[in-house]
Amino acid sequence: MKKSKPHLNFAFNEQRALSLLQPWASLVVMGLKRIETRSWQTAYRGPLLIHASLGKKGKVLATELPFSKYITDFDDLPFGAIIGQVQLEDIVPVERLFYTAEKLAALTLEEKAFGDYTKGRYAWLLTEAVRFDEMIPVKGGLGIWKFNP
Repeated sequence: MKKSKPHLNFAFNEQRALSLLQPWASLVVMGLKRIETRSWQTAYRGPLLIHASLGKKGKVLATELPFSKYITDFDDLPFGAIIGQVQLEDIVPVERLFYTAEKLAALTLEEKAFGDYTKGRYAWLLTEAVRFDEMIPVKGGLGIWKFNP
């Protein structure tokens, strides 16, 4: 996992962002969760800021394995801020993960525990995870939303 100061592309007035609940947001920017499962897909591919939303629905889950292996104190996680960035490489129906050897290799037992792989959902394949040293406090949004630095 790379750590860096926020490197926002100011050549563009806005960047794309995705809000996630904790502990999933932190797992993504730590490079531990490389597949984000969603009920919807998008045509967008490219850099994606990861925003940790204010919701705390994952608190109990964070105390269980495999989450607790990486999250020692849920209350110390950042909330209500952009915490890192990934590359959204591709989106495939979850059913295709089981038929493509390369993608199946990425589906470890931990990765399975971190997502919802039920039929009809989509697997967002994430690479190049970077966790920012400095968080950017901001209100998130639904779906892929535009962040104006």
